[in-house]
Amino acid sequence: MEDNNIIQLNLSQNVDKKETKPLKVLMAMDTYLPDVDGVINSMHNYCNELSKYCEVTALAPKHKKQDKVNVNYKILRCKSVYVPIIRNYYGKPNKDKQFINQVMQGDYDIIHVHSPFRMAKFCVKVAKQKNIPAVITFHTNIKAIIKKYAKFNWLTNLILKKIGKIYNQYDMVYAVSDMVASQARECGYTGKICLLPLGTELKKSTSQEIDANRIIANKQFNLNEDELVFLYVGRVVTLKRIDFTLKALKIVKDKGYKFKFFIVGRGEALEKLKRLTQKLGLTDEVIFTGFIDRELFPVINSRADLFLFPSLYDNFGLVKVEASAYNTAGVFVKGSCAGAEVIDNYNGFLTSNDLNNYADTIIRAISDKENLKKVGVTAGQTLYTNWEDCSKELYKAYLEILKEKNEDNANK
Repeated sequence: MEDNNIIQLNLSQNVDKKETKPLKVLMAMDTYLPDVDGVINSMHNYCNELSKYCEVTALAPKHKKQDKVNVNYKILRCKSVYVPIIRNYYGKPNKDKQFINQVMQGDYDIIHVHSPFRMAKFCVKVAKQKNIPAVITFHTNIKAIIKKYAKFNWLTNLILKKIGKIYNQYDMVYAVSDMVASQARECGYTGKICLLPLGTELKKSTSQEIDANRIIANKQFNLNEDELVFLYVGRVVTLKRIDFTLKALKIVKDKGYKFKFFIVGRGEALEKLKRLTQKLGLTDEVIFTGFIDRELFPVINSRADLFLFPSLYDNFGLVKVEASAYNTAGVFVKGSCAGAEVIDNYNGFLTSNDLNNYADTIIRAISDKENLKKVGVTAGQTLYTNWEDCSKELYKAYLEILKEKNEDNANK
């Protein structure tokens, strides 16, 4: 059924930011830097890009390592609590009088929130008191997370309903695709949804730069030029289904294929996956690098022949865009949000959610090296977006919602 309440901006429309006074933007999230994940990365890059032509303030929880954060925009931090289950600091804005006073004394044109919990409840109150629009991005497949911990369907539905009530207090929800928009509807959100892209700060590389990075990678990771390299980058958590990839690679190995599989990142599933690697007899093939500096991302992505990402949890998967910056194609599950915009054997490879089919798709992809290279180049041409362009679209979306708000105020 078509959703008539979904808005797609005219991406070709240019906005002259010099002719308007700088917008004063308040961004907020329940967790934030120096912790890192896809959502935090999104908010930070929006703040970073928008601060070039807007006055940006970020609301975030206090963190014991916050002094190490060096950004070109203002951050106001509230009282927080460390939550072991998510291994992050979680904000308590309503319990911090000094923080509340700081925020209320500020002058803002719009509030943009990136998580639907305490900070979202706090920010919608601020927006109402200041009579400014409040928007929120639907980043995460909330239902999948709740189901993992709630166990019971009735409890999952109850929590989703409460979260839906929070979203319904906002003037607009931003989503990256129709599939993600439907998740917002499943939570009970009934308002307007604007589709906006997400990107990467990594620059699109030329073929010469990719070749140079491959040489560096071979030295860095002791690889031969003709060795087949698979890659995963991201949080090493159960929901990413890295175990599914390892089991599929066991099938690939048993069929006579030699390869290296780099797992880049850290998280709660790391030790469990190391034990599984031993059990499957893949200790010679799998390399757990742990966390690596962002500076090495061009090197490892350029060296990868194929990016393996069977996640059913991710609503977008920024790593897909990052890989495409280096003409690296990926394997995704057909019908998943992470696989959105991927066309099989054109700009990536699609598999059913079946272990044997996943293994066969990997083999299909690597069996024709010329085709694999061609698919990777097309991925770079069709899947790559950067944060500069994404932030311009967000800016246009802000102007639209501000225009609506001003018209509503004028009609009252």
